[in-house]
Amino acid sequence: MPTFNAYIGTTAIFLATFGFQLASLFDPKWVQYKSPEPYLTETNYGLFHKCSTLTADCRRFPQKSWGDCDQDKGASNGRWVNLCLEWRIAAGLAVASAIAGLWVLAGLATVFYTGERFRAQGWKHILGLIGIFAGLQIVSMALVAHVASTSAMFAHHHFGPSFIFSNVSWGLAAVLALGVTLYARHCAQGYIALE
Repeated sequence: MPTFNAYIGTTAIFLATFGFQLASLFDPKWVQYKSPEPYLTETNYGLFHKCSTLTADCRRFPQKSWGDCDQDKGASNGRWVNLCLEWRIAAGLAVASAIAGLWVLAGLATVFYTGERFRAQGWKHILGLIGIFAGLQIVSMALVAHVASTSAMFAHHHFGPSFIFSNVSWGLAAVLALGVTLYARHCAQGYIALE
């Protein structure tokens, strides 16, 4: 088991990771389109909203009533994509990841206020939750990447900051889980190592 200071370091790194995840969840800039000069307009697609500088407003996305799902089978490379279904699943998985992140924070808080016996066993549960947290984000990011690269709706679009935040978040979570596992197995002296 890592020391109390290792728990503090893990918590600090996970808070940064969780912050990136929340930023990607709430900032509607997963996929962006910027028109060329001189008529500069920008359209941003988030997991739940589409915002445009042309109309100066945001609306829920995707919606069948606005025609967002009309191009589901319009991929130019012949591959089929279900934009509405995949986008909604990605949004749901991102929310589930945020819930898993809250469970990780609750687990870390519990470990801080319990005895050494629970700390020795708590790492296994926390690592599992961090793995779930990262895994849900990976699938969510992969679905958005698939839709953005295969749907005709997103021709000439590029990935925005929220997409990058999601990648940073799950990457940090994966590195954190690996680092904690290696530390618990090889560096913790006088404690029960992970088995």
